[in-house]
Amino acid sequence: MQERNIQLSRENLMSFLDFVAEKGLMKRDTAIGYKKACSVVLRILDENEAADLSRINLDNVFARHRNLAAGRILPVTLRSYELRTRAAINNFIEYSKDPTSWKPGIQQRPSRTKTKAPAPPTKKQEPSGLIREPEIKVPSEPSIHIDFQIHISPETTPEQIDQVFASMRRHLYGNK
Repeated sequence: MQERNIQLSRENLMSFLDFVAEKGLMKRDTAIGYKKACSVVLRILDENEAADLSRINLDNVFARHRNLAAGRILPVTLRSYELRTRAAINNFIEYSKDPTSWKPGIQQRPSRTKTKAPAPPTKKQEPSGLIREPEIKVPSEPSIHIDFQIHISPETTPEQIDQVFASMRRHLYGNK
């Protein structure tokens, strides 16, 4: 394996993301999403920190960014930025080790037409220098949750209360 000396700076990360999108090594939208996330999160780094991304503590950077972004960026968006930034840096570090045989570490979403259950994930040995991405459990299908609040007057008779619940049961569960 030929090892090239690539500076792992913030600027080179942005150039790398442009390069992989331009050459089709990564889907263009994915690279753009990574670049946007990295530009938002990594802007808090000073020049010394930004000079070598392999040496930064990403969890510390994310905590600092969350503190600065509180009230401006939704928590779900912050989480997405963190995941994309971590993935982009991992890909960049791997690319820098051996650009000629590098392949993006992106898992494609399964096709919706598949009926076969997906295979269980295999454990991969983390190469040194990579920042481990936490596992996220995603529900297999969307679900709906509805809460009802019923305010019943103290003067309501038990028969009226039974009628209210019987009506709810009939309309929610059908005529059973």
